[in-house]
Amino acid sequence: MMGSMMGGWGNYDSLPNYMQEMMQSYWGGMRPFLAWTWLAHLITWILIVALLIAAIRYLWNKGGK
Repeated sequence: MMGSMMGGWGNYDSLPNYMQEMMQSYWGGMRPFLAWTWLAHLITWILIVALLIAAIRYLWNKGGK
């Protein structure tokens, strides 16, 4: 996650000490939620695929009439 926050360049360990100290409280508070991000991504993609399938079926049926 740190890589995406920094635009894909660098990592947490290469940050200056003052930035690591500043972000420590953020990471400490986010730790319980970060374990579930994979599930949120999975659910999001399932919903996107379901929406696309529903839209395709709707347009297919509408065009067949």
